[in-house]
This record gives sequence, C-alpha cells and structure tokens, in this order.
Amino acid sequence: MKFTFLFRGRQRDDPFQEGIEDYVARINRSFPTEVLSGKKERKISQFLNHRPRGSYIIGLEDGGKGFTSLEFAQFLQGLMERGIKEVIFLVGDADGFGLGWREKCDTILSLSLMTFSHQLARLVLLEQVYRALSIIQHRPYHR
Repeated sequence: MKFTFLFRGRQRDDPFQEGIEDYVARINRSFPTEVLSGKKERKISQFLNHRPRGSYIIGLEDGGKGFTSLEFAQFLQGLMERGIKEVIFLVGDADGFGLGWREKCDTILSLSLMTFSHQLARLVLLEQVYRALSIIQHRPYHR
C-alpha cells in the first residue's frame, strides 16, 4: 500500500516542519509515501480527477468521523485487507478545498473536535498514521 498526503497550501519552514519530515520518513520505511503540496485549486482538482485506480481518498474536515488510535489502526488494516493500493489523505488550508471535493472522498475524517493550525494538523495526521502502522505491525511505539 502507498500513502499519499495532499496538503493544500504552501509548505513552510516552521517548528512543525522537522516533525512532519520525520514522520514521513518513518512511514516511508514500511510503505511508499508521497507528500504533495499545492496552493492552486486547479492542481489539486487535476489530481483528484485522475485518482489512481484502487485508491481510497480520506478527506479531513470538521464533523468527519472520529477514531481512537486503535480504531484508526483497524480502519487502515481493513483497507489493506481489501487490497486498496493507495490511501490518499486530503488536508485543506483555511479555505478548504472548494466545491465538489467532498464527493470525491470515500471517507471524511476528523482529527479532533478542536481546530488546529494547518501545519499542526499535518503533523498530527502523520503521527497518527505512523502510530496506526506501528499498532498493525506490533511495534512498541504505541503503548
């Protein structure tokens, strides 16, 4: 399975960037991982309109489904067992993703009832994906 993280907005050099890069590298040790950032709505729409066959799109938005870490691990494991080839996570910026993006998602996920800055949301998502994979692979990261 491959993981793609599509982040709307610019990638910034800030205190969160080092953590983001660290978790991308950790996930990439077990599964191919790609991070795409784009400010232009057209670039994002183009990607979504040509989604890879066998992919599963998870959009992040307030009001989406909430998981515990264990439930999220079970959810990802279920996708693996179904033979999903690529999981694509969509994280918007302050303006979201524009019209029609929600309908392209297979699941809408919420990281929390609270609101996070975009960089913090990226970091939390990546950490939770890594945690879920650690649970699935029975590694001691999640205790």
